[in-house]
Amino acid sequence: MTNIKHYADQELSLLFLNDEFLYKEFMRAVIREDFAMLEEVAREFFVFNDDQLEELKETFKQEVIECNENI
Repeated sequence: MTNIKHYADQELSLLFLNDEFLYKEFMRAVIREDFAMLEEVAREFFVFNDDQLEELKETFKQEVIECNENI
């Protein structure tokens, strides 16, 4: 597990958007519109704070909106 608590609030989101494996997990959760699935992956790999999780949730919501607009 990687502790990212002392990094910026955007760090968790950035990790998911910039790592191939994590990005695939992110998009799988977006397609299913299941944030709990994404949070489970995050908890498996990282120690983070509530603000970082909230930022990931906002990034997730925005991606869901964008994907639904393209349908």
